[in-house]
Amino acid sequence: MMNTVLDVTSLVLLSVVLCHAGFLHMRLTRLRRALAEAGDVLPSVDAAVARLGDAASGFARRVQTDLEAVDGRLAGARRTATDLATASRAAEDLASQLERQVRQSRRLEGARAAAIPRELVEPKGFAERIGAAALEASRSDTVVSLPAPSSAPAASVSASPAGSPERVVRVNML
Repeated sequence: MMNTVLDVTSLVLLSVVLCHAGFLHMRLTRLRRALAEAGDVLPSVDAAVARLGDAASGFARRVQTDLEAVDGRLAGARRTATDLATASRAAEDLASQLERQVRQSRRLEGARAAAIPRELVEPKGFAERIGAAALEASRSDTVVSLPAPSSAPAASVSASPAGSPERVVRVNML
């Protein structure tokens, strides 16, 4: 009986090996067909890879030239920024100088605007005496000389003749 079991077992193993061999044969046939078809496709794949390599190198060259252009523009922008900063500083300095001069001018205008009282500039009663002398000169068509007090300047008042169309009164300080 042992022989029978061994024979049956060997037949089962042989049938499994035969099925497996048939399966492997079928797969090998498919592989040979696929390799034959791949042999026809490989040159077109090689050409596609070459075109892809050319496109990638062209893209890399374009990126490189674009980067160089961007670097050039950045350098120009940096130079412009430096020039603008210099101009801005100069403008700020000029603005501060102008501001200082405006303040100084306002101080001077304020000092000029403060009118000096007439009494501090001319001697007491000088305007009244000149006015009276001018009135007298216009009535009499003569030159009237005012005596000079010790602290006031001497003056001469003259008027145009009575018949002239314009009445002009001149005061000459002597």
